[in-house]
Amino acid sequence: MIMTDYKNIIFSRHEFIGKVIFNRPGVLNAVDYDTIIEFKDILAKIAEDSDIRVLVITGSGEKSFIVGADQKEIKMQFHDEERAKSFEMQCRRGFSMLAGLGKPSICAINGYAFGLGLQLALACTFRIISFEAKMGLPEINMGFFPSMGATQRLTRIVGEAKAMDLILTGETIDADEAFRIGLASRIVPHEELDGFVGNFAEKLAEKSPLTMGLAMEAVSKGADMRIEDGLEHEARLSDICLKSDDAKEGIKARNEKRKPDFQGR
Repeated sequence: MIMTDYKNIIFSRHEFIGKVIFNRPGVLNAVDYDTIIEFKDILAKIAEDSDIRVLVITGSGEKSFIVGADQKEIKMQFHDEERAKSFEMQCRRGFSMLAGLGKPSICAINGYAFGLGLQLALACTFRIISFEAKMGLPEINMGFFPSMGATQRLTRIVGEAKAMDLILTGETIDADEAFRIGLASRIVPHEELDGFVGNFAEKLAEKSPLTMGLAMEAVSKGADMRIEDGLEHEARLSDICLKSDDAKEGIKARNEKRKPDFQGR
């Protein structure tokens, strides 16, 4: 187990799995300026670390993933327009870094995921939630809209009609509704969340990191292409995959009836 000290975030790596825990339980893991800077620094390290094949992101405590932006931070930004602009820019860049890691990320949502917290979760590959989860984008009730990627990522995940509903009403939805509309990919009992996510991450970490990255690129970039162009892009990426050492290892392992030992090449 390798751990790195930060003020507001616990970052660790165990074998091929990195884990980020937003650790401000006294404010339900609300994010301030320092926290988002720490998060970006961690993401930069993860991007460069080929030993990390899967990333798990969660919040400390029993009640909240991330309740949103820190209230003290919001008050400071009310009197400091430049700080407000910079904070939003740092969040946007951080969430784009997360979405563009090229390795699967799992957001484990154990409770509240509001505003900034949900927008961060939208940048993850998977959102696995407990039955206690509550999610929403309340920004509209304060006179602005969620502009750290929600209008784009949420629409691609749940469709335009439901995205409009969530963004324009600012209403909170429960775990069942989040799963029903496709916002959450899995839903599990609260007490089983950590174990389920850990097992899920381990299964992903056994796959070829090269193949996972190529498959993720095919899906994400293809969503913005005409289907003909998307199919061509898929074929190019598949050709890279099939020529890789990992593909050869996968076929060899199957023939030898053993688990493959993928190296990401």
